[in-house]
Amino acid sequence: MSQITSADDLVTFVKTFTGSTNTDEIKECIFLGELMMRNIELPIQRSDPYSAQFQATADEYGLVPIPGDMLKPIVFFQVGGVQGNNGSGPWLIYDRIGDRDIIAESLIEGLYLKPFNIPAVYRGKFSEVGQNYQFIPALGEGAVVNLYYYRAWPFLFSLDTNNVEVQVNGVLQTFPEGYIYSTLHNYYIKRKSPEDAQIYKAKFEESVNVVEDQNSRGKWSGGHTRLTSIFQPRKDRRFTAK
Repeated sequence: MSQITSADDLVTFVKTFTGSTNTDEIKECIFLGELMMRNIELPIQRSDPYSAQFQATADEYGLVPIPGDMLKPIVFFQVGGVQGNNGSGPWLIYDRIGDRDIIAESLIEGLYLKPFNIPAVYRGKFSEVGQNYQFIPALGEGAVVNLYYYRAWPFLFSLDTNNVEVQVNGVLQTFPEGYIYSTLHNYYIKRKSPEDAQIYKAKFEESVNVVEDQNSRGKWSGGHTRLTSIFQPRKDRRFTAK
């Protein structure tokens, strides 16, 4: 796989493998293959939530704009003033809920008293409303939220912000087999060869399963096997009714 270091290398590899001489046809198959991989989760796509680049500031309504390069959120949080950090109050970790729920719960949040002795880590909630994220407990203007999420990746042969053709991206660098198998699958579909297309679809799915195992079961092999949070408090402990 090391021979494929750019989009042009990928085209050359597929043309040599298949015997095709049609560059435009191969590029079309690469694009279709990228659509098959659009939601894949690779380590290289993860943002650095402790970097200023991925820290968002709430506006006057307590809303945070959804980043333009976001593929899917992992977890959002606010850094508190514990363990030597410079923030104030507890750490807040936000769980994702539905947009209808976030609006309804934000309307009734003021009807409840917040606990006085809250833990060092406090669970909140967030959801998408329009082109922004809304949070519970509600954010004040200027509050900073750390955003940890999977970033979208640019397609090969597209144009970047400087109007330069994309020749390499994180997926090609770390998951070239995904590009190869998905491209070959679409190539043989186009050539009306369903048997060959099925072979490379199976190879593609197998390679994706290896990545998904790393992102779910594999990463937990060194500890407990629960895929949910171990410190999620009961819901009725979030608020104390008047």
